[in-house]
Amino acid sequence: MHRITVGDYTIEALTDGLCRIPIPFFPGLDPVEHPEVLDPDGTVHVPIGAFLVRGQGRTILVDTGFGPRETGFPHGVTPATGDPAPPMGEGGDLLAALAKAGTAPEDVDTVFVTHLHSDHVGWLAPEGTPAFARARVVHGAADWHPMVERLGHDDWSRVGLEAVRTAGSIEAIHGEAVPLAPGVTARHAPGHTPGHYVLDVEADDERLILLGDVIHAPVQLRDDRIHFIADHDPTEVARTRQRWLDEAERTSAVIAPAHFPGLEFLRLGPGRTPVAV
Repeated sequence: MHRITVGDYTIEALTDGLCRIPIPFFPGLDPVEHPEVLDPDGTVHVPIGAFLVRGQGRTILVDTGFGPRETGFPHGVTPATGDPAPPMGEGGDLLAALAKAGTAPEDVDTVFVTHLHSDHVGWLAPEGTPAFARARVVHGAADWHPMVERLGHDDWSRVGLEAVRTAGSIEAIHGEAVPLAPGVTARHAPGHTPGHYVLDVEADDERLILLGDVIHAPVQLRDDRIHFIADHDPTEVARTRQRWLDEAERTSAVIAPAHFPGLEFLRLGPGRTPVAV
């Protein structure tokens, strides 16, 4: 488990599970040019990440993974090799990861969801009952209509989000910068989804930016031709990615995307080479 401190805050990377992403899900990615991205089964393995932020009397969970379920490959997409072939995505490990970090669901006072895709909201209410009963759930308001209302009423991610809303514990945020705790600010970073936010933690001249899905794979650090199939607006997400990577370089901030291998905390070296902290 990777851990970093920023002032009085301790931030730990948590894993809910694994996704095996087929190459067609990364438009612009040439596996001949970038063979390092492929796992032996021919897919791109990415962790389903979350982060735990503790300090100043606060316990903030950033994203909640895919939840206790798995999903198969879409029709027409060749699955990963294996007999039987594994699922494309499988979650369920987050609560165990929290327990290993010494945190129970009832300890969490805020769940900050970077955006409302299914691999970030899975543990909000996996059985229709909020898993973090004492927490307010914070998300970007601009995501609800395009990301949730387009789903069927029986879609499990919508069921979970509606359960949290019915419980009265959800808070939809607007604006460029929304304070969540002393030194902890949600900052609008649209493109992957309209209401995507990153979490900016600053204290004692130190800075950490939890990037969510602004960037999906290390190969995108130096190849801006590569997008992700779920990007709502590829042009906007490219601008957003450039903005936050430029800012991380300029301020020497540590970054942590939600799906980079190993969920390491990184600084950007020369030529945007990622360097583990």
